[in-house]
Amino acid sequence: MSVGGKLIAVANMKGGVGKTTTVVMLAEALAADGARVLVVDLDPQASVSVCLAGDTLLGEMIVRGRTLEAYLALKLITRHKPDLSARIQPGVSLTTHKNAPLALSLLPSGPHLRLVEREILYELTERKFSMHAIDEKLWKVFHDDFVPLARHYDYVFFDCAPGISPITEVAVRAADLVLVTSIPDFLSTYGLNAFVETIWRRSSRQASHIAPKSAPYVLVTRFQAQVRQHQRTLARLQAEARAEDAGFHLLETRIPQAAALADALVPADGAPPTFSAKYGAHVPNVLIPLVAEVKEILHGP
Repeated sequence: MSVGGKLIAVANMKGGVGKTTTVVMLAEALAADGARVLVVDLDPQASVSVCLAGDTLLGEMIVRGRTLEAYLALKLITRHKPDLSARIQPGVSLTTHKNAPLALSLLPSGPHLRLVEREILYELTERKFSMHAIDEKLWKVFHDDFVPLARHYDYVFFDCAPGISPITEVAVRAADLVLVTSIPDFLSTYGLNAFVETIWRRSSRQASHIAPKSAPYVLVTRFQAQVRQHQRTLARLQAEARAEDAGFHLLETRIPQAAALADALVPADGAPPTFSAKYGAHVPNVLIPLVAEVKEILHGP
């Protein structure tokens, strides 16, 4: 259970569906709304780390061992007692709002996260942990070390890797809100039911698994209203979300396909951009409605 702030996991079985774009812009939008926000990068591609910190700062943090995988290696492989908070970089966003930097912090990952995840499984298996015991160990580490971060931030985002890695699974189970980003086309939505079945419905059948707090919310991304396949897929998602046995909810806000949003992910050169200049017309049309929806889900109307 989170204390104070809220935990938000952003995930999908498939990559390339706007997950990183969503994390960056929603985190910055909540920070512009006055919240203290932390982004935790659980994706070995480190896309959100690069977008927020830039190559130079991220490279320095990797060299100094100030990354998620360095922490996990010390904690679970060499069995030290590392300090998680020392790996959090405050004030990482260069975007400003009302003449001040956004209150946005980052716990980055680096390119060796997937390797460290594998080594953790090898190490725990060598120490005679069963798969169930490994799940419990990862859950305990997450619950003891990551969940308390919510005491210091209003929102903690977990940018999960595509698929369902052990770390992604514990983040999804602990989150107050799970956002599943998806382009409204056949391939992007194909794995949605498998994702729900694997984590939500399996948990309801197996007492050994801690169930997520609520059904996930699907956020439609890269939406093109003029594309017929997008229209049909969106209509199908709306019908499925209304069904009595629906495995997911559907957010009303749609993230459009827009070059401006893709450009917003590129670290700025020169003077720091303002929030309104960075996102332009998407602030009133997309980000304000999306923030309102997320806040209503987490805090009530």
